[in-house]
Amino acid sequence: MVVYLDRVFLLNLLLDYLLLLAAAQLSGRTLHRLRLLLCAAGGGIYAAVTFLPGCGFLRSAVCQLAAGSIMALCAYGGRRRPTLLFLLLSGGLAGFVLALGLWAGSPTGLLHRLYRGEVSWLLLIGSALVFYFLLRLLLGQGARHGGGELLKITISVCGRKQTVTALHDTGNTLRDPVSGRPALVLERGAAEELWPPAVAAVLASGLPPEEKMARLHRQGAGIPFSLLPFRSVGTSAGLLLAARSDYIEINGHRYPRTPVALSDYPVSDGGGYHALWGDPEGKEVKGCADSTAAPSADVSAQTPQAG
Repeated sequence: MVVYLDRVFLLNLLLDYLLLLAAAQLSGRTLHRLRLLLCAAGGGIYAAVTFLPGCGFLRSAVCQLAAGSIMALCAYGGRRRPTLLFLLLSGGLAGFVLALGLWAGSPTGLLHRLYRGEVSWLLLIGSALVFYFLLRLLLGQGARHGGGELLKITISVCGRKQTVTALHDTGNTLRDPVSGRPALVLERGAAEELWPPAVAAVLASGLPPEEKMARLHRQGAGIPFSLLPFRSVGTSAGLLLAARSDYIEINGHRYPRTPVALSDYPVSDGGGYHALWGDPEGKEVKGCADSTAAPSADVSAQTPQAG
């Protein structure tokens, strides 16, 4: 039997990437696409190796389950919830492929026929994309009607205000180590109206967070910045530059002096939200809030040190 290993690798790379992406979105985790892509490439290599002489045992259910679990754990930084979701979605896609095989008259051999070049792989790729976008659609509906998943948050920094859409992510436990206040994680480019031009230029400079803070301190930005240590999917540890807000407002409730941690990377894949908020009270945030303008507090120009 002739099998084209390039087909095996590319197809499994695509399928694994879509499944990893969908599971990350479903679990509400911060996405690191490059890490997901590298892990998906590892899955593609594994699938290709199973067709080498003497490696057929790697296609057993136990080996495939173990390989999929390891790939997902690496992709999500060891987090179990998105890993379990990935395995469940993989099972769902397997059932989807089986249904396609029944429709095509080859219930168990559709993938093998594809690998041998007997079936156009555009059929399966198209089916995988349909599966992914249907899942995205269902997830989007769930977020809109899930009782407070998506929030409208008004941020005030030195009197400048902007409203953004945020995901209510109870897994976001980022806090200021000095004050203990919970932090709002915000995409840097999603709220450019909050910053004076000189501050915006430094924030967009691409420098490490500690160098950005030093520059802002030297130029007397007038906005208190600090560094927040964090852990996230795809990153063992790091620092986020955070501005101290006058307040953030959700559903008419104000959280004064909330740190706004700035991420240089998107916090969502589809762009449906641009911030992450973990409800510190467990009951304050329910549903989307209409934002209202309010007077801002005075903010000192001194830059606090990160803990």
